[in-house]
Amino acid sequence: MYSVLLDIVVEKARKKVSKSKHSLKDLEKAVKNFYYNDKEYVEAGGYIRFFEAMTRLEGEGIIEPVRASNRNNRLLSLHETYWIFGTKKSETWSDSIIFMLCDEINIDRYRSLPFLQTKENLERLKAVYRFMKIKHESNWLDREERSLMLFGDEKFLGSNNGKVFLNRIHLTLSDLKVNQPQIKFKSWKSESFSHKSNVTVLITEGQATYNTFEKQLRTDSWCFDKQPDLLIFGKGTGIHSSFRYIDTFIEGKQALIRYCGDIDPSGLNIFHTLINRYPDYNIQLAEDIYQFMLQTEQSYPQITNQLLSKDTENRFKSQPSSLYQQFDSLFLNNKRIPQEVINFDTIYGGG
Repeated sequence: MYSVLLDIVVEKARKKVSKSKHSLKDLEKAVKNFYYNDKEYVEAGGYIRFFEAMTRLEGEGIIEPVRASNRNNRLLSLHETYWIFGTKKSETWSDSIIFMLCDEINIDRYRSLPFLQTKENLERLKAVYRFMKIKHESNWLDREERSLMLFGDEKFLGSNNGKVFLNRIHLTLSDLKVNQPQIKFKSWKSESFSHKSNVTVLITEGQATYNTFEKQLRTDSWCFDKQPDLLIFGKGTGIHSSFRYIDTFIEGKQALIRYCGDIDPSGLNIFHTLINRYPDYNIQLAEDIYQFMLQTEQSYPQITNQLLSKDTENRFKSQPSSLYQQFDSLFLNNKRIPQEVINFDTIYGGG
């Protein structure tokens, strides 16, 4: 679905010099025309995969929503109108420039999408190219300092445009030798933690649940399996960037790291990203806690545009368990279970 939509967007871009507006209905209709009939389109993923493709194109900076346009009346909502950027043939880069940049940077996205070959993008890529040539001689700088040095704009790397730019060339701030501020965990450690060589760590997504767990641990009234030696408040998706600092706690120890978040697509996506980004750690779902959440039978309607990523879905389907089957049943009915169902009323009231 993504490649089909990308081809459509590129073809529309080639016909325009400047950016132009296109309705969401027309874009989806153009995608449907690639299939034999509506049934085949639905079997290919239908609107859900179309939504994923539109979201990805927007994240890559290839399309942009017309902010003043309304959103469609779908559970996974999109804007009704989008900008598609045109191409200026006079700005197409020469082969010699492209080959030079390829020596240090992955510019496949710019080569496959000629309408991105603008003078502004070329100057940014040249700046990164020059830096990569002398990277080994460069010091680590703060984000704003590196941004000013490379692009003459101290705010660029922190902006959405800056993030899209780095994503297109598959680089991270660390690749540009940018210091990442150390994010302190809100955490609790057992008195015996420092003496143990094997420890259990529990990361919880929500602060209210963290507070409940911490109180249980402080009063020695833990009622789930595998009592944690270290409890960490993950702060939702914030755990992805702060997780690396877990070494400051567990250095020299063998650690089983258990994760517990909301039972919804966002919560499972956080877990999937975590284990993909940090494969050297033993990270598992805290299944007993999830089973408790399911047993409370307190499900709530999905009121956001959450969508289980294809990679997350494939991971869980390749490792079938009764736990995921129960999750899937909820998601099919647009239901979720927030972590806050774990509280002293449900714990000591028997769930």
